[in-house]
Amino acid sequence: MKENFKRAAGVITVVLIAVFFTRCQQEDEVVSEGSATLSSAKAWFKEYEAKGDNYVYLQNLLYDWPGAIVKQAEDGTETIVVPIKELKTDQAEIWQQRLYLYKLPDGSYKASLVEIYPDKAAPQEDQSMEGGNFNGYISVWDLKKGFVKAAQFKDNHAVEDGIVEVLPREDKTTYRAPSLNPCGDGCNDGAGGGNPIQVPRILPTELREVVKINSYTGPKPKLGTPVAYYGPRSPVIGGTTPGGYTSHGGGNGGGGTAPPPATAVNPCDKLKTLLTNANFKAKEEELRKKTNLKVETGYMQSKNGPFTPLTGTSSTENSDKISLGSDANTVGYIHTHLDPYERVNADGETQSVEPIKMFSPGDVKAFVILLLNSSRNSIPIDNIYGTMVSSSATYQLRFSGNINDVILKGGSINWVGLDDLYIETMKNNSLEKGFLKFLNEQIGISGIELYKIEASGNSQKTLDNTGKVSTINCN
Repeated sequence: MKENFKRAAGVITVVLIAVFFTRCQQEDEVVSEGSATLSSAKAWFKEYEAKGDNYVYLQNLLYDWPGAIVKQAEDGTETIVVPIKELKTDQAEIWQQRLYLYKLPDGSYKASLVEIYPDKAAPQEDQSMEGGNFNGYISVWDLKKGFVKAAQFKDNHAVEDGIVEVLPREDKTTYRAPSLNPCGDGCNDGAGGGNPIQVPRILPTELREVVKINSYTGPKPKLGTPVAYYGPRSPVIGGTTPGGYTSHGGGNGGGGTAPPPATAVNPCDKLKTLLTNANFKAKEEELRKKTNLKVETGYMQSKNGPFTPLTGTSSTENSDKISLGSDANTVGYIHTHLDPYERVNADGETQSVEPIKMFSPGDVKAFVILLLNSSRNSIPIDNIYGTMVSSSATYQLRFSGNINDVILKGGSINWVGLDDLYIETMKNNSLEKGFLKFLNEQIGISGIELYKIEASGNSQKTLDNTGKVSTINCN
């Protein structure tokens, strides 16, 4: 990122804060503390808070109910905005927290916590969401579940989507928060072997200054939890305004619309539809005849329908795989996993190779990349698939979860370190059980599902509560 909040610290004075709230009160209706509107919202929120604990980062916030305003959000939803008395280590810091209560048709509410981080290097008039030319970051949190979405804004428009993480204080002496990189060691690794896809490392932008207390011997400080922004996750063209972003229906940045729905169509139905595609069936039949080669073969499909051959490599000591590359238009891939074969290594020795006839960690990574691309490029999530063809069976990956889970977890997986764990898991279990255990234990993204394609009928494979493979027929 070209801008960094560590540079050129700007200070907002108490007078500016007073002007800001005066402006809010002029534009929106101030809610008297005893009004029916505010009383209803407070009663709902009190009951909402009582149902389980809030996300640990959002505990014990001080809500300024007398300072609440009611407004019509850009999507038309009646919204109560409650200022929060931020727990800051330095009151000159200019980040803000607000509780947004969106009134639903049934009279209840939906709650979101919005954090605003103005760009300290921007002119003061461009540091307010209400100023008409906001520059900075906005993050939205679910009080029970945690992070929802975040975006960077320039000149009042979202320019990229990202994620926000709370930085833990690990040093027991200073409680200094480390700089974290959610990519781990896997940012620069390819999706499926062969020719790697180069993905730049994503470095954090600290939205709050890290607490540094030298020679600290007292209790752990509670104020000013440091947080950092990682981006980009999704480039935004045109973008939405801050008001659109914080509306009840506000999206992940692009044009004020939400990401594509998690999965609006049953994956079994989408699988059936794909199997009626003559081009897909032709590629599947072709690949069934190529599992006896020494290099994988495959295709990627664009959202417009055509299939493009995937790049292969010569069988070497290191790889017999193809590169599962993708672009903004890719919706899926289909490729082979090979039968056992012999190859000659670099020393001239003959080596027996026994490929695993199931999706590999690289295959899963390629599928995750497709999911992320779909959220950035307005491709329905339920169109995304990954297919593996072997002489034993054909399997397909589908997704029925929440794309925010993919955005939040996908970049933090250490893909490089998964191969050994994968091999060990597969060695001690059947193909289906081993892969499902690997998905659950090492990938951890809810909603990635395994389907088996057979002439007799298609089925979903899951693990039941006892750890056994369960089959759910699609037909």
